[in-house]
Amino acid sequence: MSLTVLTACRADPAPAGGLSIPPHQPSVVAGPSGTLDVVVREPADRSQTAVRYLRVEDDQGKPVLEREYRTAPAVLSAPLSAARYRVITWSRDCSGSCQAATDATLGKATRICGTRVSIAEGVVAKVAVEAPSDADCSMIVA
Repeated sequence: MSLTVLTACRADPAPAGGLSIPPHQPSVVAGPSGTLDVVVREPADRSQTAVRYLRVEDDQGKPVLEREYRTAPAVLSAPLSAARYRVITWSRDCSGSCQAATDATLGKATRICGTRVSIAEGVVAKVAVEAPSDADCSMIVA
């Protein structure tokens, strides 16, 4: 039996203006697993004006993993146990340097979108996110 290690986080409430990224805790994916690939298509200069977040929640709404992207592009590939999940993304505006921004200096969560995705054993589930700077985001599961 092989085990795959991935990074996970503790449960936190849904994204909000005061959200900070939870510390990552190691977790083991045991049993049947597949892969989730998420690619966010957004303006190349997004990292100069906003921080992008990606969260994956299980079927009960508990966060499985969460990533913060201060630089572009926002891309995620992670092994997950075979199950149903919800993928959520949002951004928080920053003024000045996004690299140096703290949770307290970032704006509230905006342009939030999400979709459900099923991960099947041995399969790569792909989620494409369209996140233009002048409109809300949308997601397509392939």
